[in-house]
Amino acid sequence: MDASFVFKTDRPWPNARLKRAAIVGHVTAHTARVWFRTSTPGRFCLILWPANASVNDTLHTTLRTVPFPAPDTLPGEVRRFPFHIEDYTDDTTRVIELAGLDPDTRYRYALYGEDPLAPPVDGRPVGRIVLGQDRPYGFRTQPDAARPFCFSFYSCHMPYKEPVFGGTQVTGMNMWELLHDAMDRHDKDGELAFSIAGGDQVYVDGVGTLDIWKYLNRVMYRKDGEIYPGVEEMVSWYRDIYRGYWGFPSLQRVLSRFPTYMIWDDHEILDGWGSYVLDGGKDDQLDELFPDRKKRGLHKRHCRVLLRRMFEAATRVYLEYQHAHNPATPTGQYDYGFIHANTAVYVLDGRGHRDFDRDRRRILGQAQLKRFGNWLTGLDRSRVRNLFVVSAVPVLHLRTAFANADDTVLADLANLQDDLRDAWEHDAHKSERKALLKLLFDAAGDFQVSILSGDVHISAAFRMVQRSSGRVIHQLTSSAITYNKPRLLGWALAGGVPERGRSDDGYDFERLALYTDTSFAMVRVDTDTDQISFRLYGEQTLKHPDENQARPLSHAIARIDLRFQSG
Repeated sequence: MDASFVFKTDRPWPNARLKRAAIVGHVTAHTARVWFRTSTPGRFCLILWPANASVNDTLHTTLRTVPFPAPDTLPGEVRRFPFHIEDYTDDTTRVIELAGLDPDTRYRYALYGEDPLAPPVDGRPVGRIVLGQDRPYGFRTQPDAARPFCFSFYSCHMPYKEPVFGGTQVTGMNMWELLHDAMDRHDKDGELAFSIAGGDQVYVDGVGTLDIWKYLNRVMYRKDGEIYPGVEEMVSWYRDIYRGYWGFPSLQRVLSRFPTYMIWDDHEILDGWGSYVLDGGKDDQLDELFPDRKKRGLHKRHCRVLLRRMFEAATRVYLEYQHAHNPATPTGQYDYGFIHANTAVYVLDGRGHRDFDRDRRRILGQAQLKRFGNWLTGLDRSRVRNLFVVSAVPVLHLRTAFANADDTVLADLANLQDDLRDAWEHDAHKSERKALLKLLFDAAGDFQVSILSGDVHISAAFRMVQRSSGRVIHQLTSSAITYNKPRLLGWALAGGVPERGRSDDGYDFERLALYTDTSFAMVRVDTDTDQISFRLYGEQTLKHPDENQARPLSHAIARIDLRFQSG
C-alpha cells in the first residue's frame, strides 16, 4: 500500500477536501434516500423533523449544544434513524432510507455523532451534532398530486486550472452559488422538484497536478511476478478525487438540500473511457494511457491488468459516492428510471458497458437497450405525458463528417480522437444509434420526449422531426457548470454544431440555442398545459458604483418553449 493516498498529506489541493457531508438523493412523496460521509467510524443518528413542527425553532437553536443529549431524549416529533459505521471499508459513507414521510412536506435533518470518550449523562451516551449545527439541512418531499414543477440539470464540474507558473488554482465556483440561488427561488415558489447531475461530477485527469492516471504511470511496477499498485491503493486515489472536487461549501449546499440524481461519464473513470482502441492491433492505444510502460519495465499485458484494476476502483467509488443514493438497481446496473407527477425520467449509463472494441452495441450494450425498451413499454400511458431521457453524451451534437474525422488536421490539432469516437454520431455507433432513436421516436407517439445531455462543454438545444411520422424529439445539452475549457476545444466544438440539416437517420433537425461558456439549465413542466420550457443560465457580473468588486449574478441566456407538434 505504499502508493495509497490514505495517509498522503501533500496532495496539491488548493481547497479543503470533503470531510463530513450529506447528499439528498432519490425522494418520493413518502420516502427519501439521504447519503452521509461521517469521516470517522462510530455510532451516528440521523434526526428528522417537519420544518413546521412546534419543536423546530427550539431544536434549531440547540443544535450547537455540546454535549448534545442522546437522540432518544428528543421530543416525539423528532424521528431517529441510528446507524453504525464500523470501519473505513466504504470510506465511512452510508445511505439512510427514510420511509413513512408525509407528501409535499419540508423536513429538517441533522446528523448526531456519539462521543465514546464523553461521560454518560443520566446513564445515556452523549455526543454532538456533526452536520446541521452551522446551517439548516433539509429537503421537501414530492406532492401526491401532479402540479407544475421544475428541475435543474448540469454537468462537467472541473473547477481547477494550472497557472503559468505552476500549482493548482480554483476557478468558476461562482456558478455553484448561482445554481443554488436559482434553485432556491424555485423552491420557495414550491416548484423545484429535483436536480440531475448529468456526468463528469469529478475529473480524475482534469489537471496534471491532480491527475491520478499520471500518478499511476509514476508508481506502477512489477516485482516477484506481481504487478503493482493494487486495487485498494487505486480506490484511495479515486476517493481522494471525490473528496477534493466535492470539498466546496457551495457545492455541498446544493447537494445537501435538493434531491439529486446522478450518473457518471468518462472523467469519473478516464477521459474517453470505452472509446480507445485496445484490441492489440496496429491501432492499439494502450501506450497512450501508459506512456511510461517501457521505462517502468512493464509489458502490455501488465498494463491491461492495471487498466482493469483502475476500472474496478472507479466503479467501487462511483457506487459509494454517486449511485448509492440513486433509485435502487440490481448489482452491476447503473441505469435507472423514476416518475415525478406526469413525467418519466430514464437515466442511461453510457460508461459502465462502453467498449469500442465490441462488435456491436458499443455504448449501452444490448442488455441495457432491451431494459430501456421494456421500461418504456411498461409506462402508464394514462398517467405519463412527458419523457426525459438522460444520455451523458448527446445523441445529436456534431456534424457527421466532423464526428468521423479521426485523422483530419482538425482532430489532430485539438487532440479530439477519443472525443469523436465518443460521439453517438460516429459511424461505429450507427446501428446502436438507430436502435436508440427508434425507441425514442416510437415513444414520441405517446409522450413528449426530450434528451438531456452534457459532456461536450457546449450548451445547446435542438429540435428533431422524424420525416416519416412528423414526431418530434428535443435534444437539450447543458455543459459545463465549472469547466475551464481550452479555447481551441471550445472553438472546435462550436464549429461542429450545425444550425439545421437533414440526418441520414431519418429526421430533420434545427438548432434552437447555442452557448459556449459555463452554464446550467432549468427545465419547467406545466402539468396543466403540457408546456415545457428550457432555460439556460450563465454568469454575468454587476459592479456597484460604490463598490470595488463586482458581484456575480445569474442571468437567463435563452428560454425555449419546446414545440412537440411538427410544422
